Amino acid sequence: MKSSANTVLTKKVIKLALSNDVDYVGIASVDRFEHAPEGRKPGDLLPGAQSVVSIGTRIGKGTQLAQQIALHDKRFRHVAFSYRWLGYGLINMYFNDRAAFLVTQLLEKEGYVSVPIVGSGVEDMRNMMAAFSQRHAAVAAGLGEIGWNGLCLTPDNGPRQRFSSVITTAKLEADPMYDGPRLCDPQKCSELGDGLPLCVAVCPLGLISTDETVVADFGDRKFEYAQKDKVKCGGTIGLGIHPLVMGKDAPKIPDKVDMDTIDQLIRDAPPFWKLETVAFGRGHFCGLCLLRCPVGRPQDVENILENLPMEKRQGVTQLWN
Repeated sequence: MKSSANTVLTKKVIKLALSNDVDYVGIASVDRFEHAPEGRKPGDLLPGAQSVVSIGTRIGKGTQLAQQIALHDKRFRHVAFSYRWLGYGLINMYFNDRAAFLVTQLLEKEGYVSVPIVGSGVEDMRNMMAAFSQRHAAVAAGLGEIGWNGLCLTPDNGPRQRFSSVITTAKLEADPMYDGPRLCDPQKCSELGDGLPLCVAVCPLGLISTDETVVADFGDRKFEYAQKDKVKCGGTIGLGIHPLVMGKDAPKIPDKVDMDTIDQLIRDAPPFWKLETVAFGRGHFCGLCLLRCPVGRPQDVENILENLPMEKRQGVTQLWN
């Protein structure tokens, strides 16, 4: 039986986080990360870690809509900044990270060393890997399951939220892992994507595998999901050379891409795209594997999209399947 002190502190953590305008809070025990990659386990980042607090905030419907309009019709590409900042940057760098900072302060005032993990960090640029996986932490904390797209799907919102985490030496009460109805069914989803799971079908560069998989082992639960070329995704789409945005001006992207290749693509890009890459850092993003996932997809957004007279370009019409 857990001590009443841990129960009281757990309630304080949850109350504090939710009082700062986030939508999700879950707690995982560190044993659920036993099979995480070496160097990226909670105990690697904080020796003596006992618990991980996962904090999440939903992406707004209007922000989702703006990104899809921008990617579907190049005349409206300027509205993509709404998704880049209000659907990613602000959620991570203000709401989630602020709540994580305040939870860290609370835990340390109670005598427990705690490490907040920023929601938008990619520390290993060569492999496009963060120091700690926020999506896996969210699943370990019982907030959802991993979908075929490799994202944490919540029962109410699918993959449409961002997460931050706090690793702590406090032994908090862990939430049970999600054990509700299956959220991601790749076979059923293939009926929507012309024989492919929808996240695979809508990826502009075909970066989500149909047969190569990754297994995330949480001890009591295991999730198998698609292998994804994260370097090619984060590099080519993120650096402003997304083929849906640039259209016929997009450079030909080789099958095999590393960071040296991406560097050369940027060097060869037209001046405007080069300036955009330098000035805005990560272009206009993409997010189609998140936005078009049928799990939790908002019907009111779909109704608006279906009735917009948007430009239909080759290779993009499958976006609406």
